[in-house]
Amino acid sequence: MPTLNLRGFLYAIPVKATVMVADSAFHAKGDVNWDGYIDSADLDLIAAAYGSMAGSPNWNPDADLNGDGKVDIKDLTICRSNQGKAAPAYSTPSKAEVSSGKCAVIGSYRGQQLRREFNAGSRVAFIFSVLGMLGRVVIIPV
Repeated sequence: MPTLNLRGFLYAIPVKATVMVADSAFHAKGDVNWDGYIDSADLDLIAAAYGSMAGSPNWNPDADLNGDGKVDIKDLTICRSNQGKAAPAYSTPSKAEVSSGKCAVIGSYRGQQLRREFNAGSRVAFIFSVLGMLGRVVIIPV
């Protein structure tokens, strides 16, 4: 399993920030919208895609949690059984284990909400504005 190295930077002063990492393993538990939480919004997306499969007008591949090519009671049950769970949160700098494939990193710093989707194996950066200076959280797979 790849490891992400989460490091916080500010050009003059180190910045601590909190990030949540939603990877493909967390998504498969019911995080249909990749926001780091399994909640009623995810159930609503499954309901909207219920009974669909690839090619259907209401098809949403993210709602197919078990990857069987259709959105059905199995996907709904997975999501329902994990309601209230949140993706792991980390304070930078730290390391996080992630499943390969799509990942979403959700961060906040002093009221700024940041989100970045990427595939494990790539490099991304969050830009923060701190007291007029720029800072960033850089996510580097190792």
